[in-house]
Amino acid sequence: MWYFKVLIFIGCLLFGYFFGSLPMGVIVSKLIFHKDPRNEGSHNTGATNVLRTAGRRASALVLLLDVLKMIVPFIAVWAIFTFVTPAVEFMSNGDLTPNSFGYGNTLCELAYYLTALGCFIGHPYSCFLRFNGGKLVSCYLGFNIPISYYGIPFFAPFFIITFKKTKLVSLSSLVVCGAIFLWSWVLYVLYATLGDAGIYYVTFFGLGPHVCIYFPLVNTIAYCLLIYRHKENIKRLFKGEEKQVHLIHTDLNHQDDHSKVNEKHD
Repeated sequence: MWYFKVLIFIGCLLFGYFFGSLPMGVIVSKLIFHKDPRNEGSHNTGATNVLRTAGRRASALVLLLDVLKMIVPFIAVWAIFTFVTPAVEFMSNGDLTPNSFGYGNTLCELAYYLTALGCFIGHPYSCFLRFNGGKLVSCYLGFNIPISYYGIPFFAPFFIITFKKTKLVSLSSLVVCGAIFLWSWVLYVLYATLGDAGIYYVTFFGLGPHVCIYFPLVNTIAYCLLIYRHKENIKRLFKGEEKQVHLIHTDLNHQDDHSKVNEKHD
């Protein structure tokens, strides 16, 4: 029976990879704003380059969809291996006793955390973009939001303060994701030492995915991949050559571009 479980794990990984591969930046920019972020700015498909090429509304929509493409498959597989009794019994062999690593033999948890890992691989290496893609920041947020509601109110200031002082999206993203990465290990250590009671009030009160060893491990793998995808940004940061992003000026520039286009049509 073990090979059926292996096939389930592979299916979860591929399911997550498919969702992660959906190039929301390209889809939104081309279908709604008639621009291709791959041909402008940094040529990246993420929300930051969409901000440069199509404006704030497009960037906000891409950010939201990138977050959702992580949350939706993760929560879907979590629901299957939490509420569908045959699936839970098959993967856990009926043993749901809490332990320091999760619940039972943790195979249920492994299934949905592998789905998240697949999303993390698909976003920067999309099969729809010849294995290219974004830099994982939005997906990183999307993975952590369903685990702990502290994700947004507690860590958003890390991004806001860093961005306000530097106007550097790459540095701000690395800082906030680094803080979330460390927080994932804190949550797991609290769970491993204190059990559910130790993290009850900083997650979703027992209603969301379990915090187990796979949570910080997937966060660690994803953060290493995120740093790798930002390697050129990091080099420019050390050289002082990283480009700043000015949100107001970005929209003003696009308004000027639209005005020029309208003048040509007139």
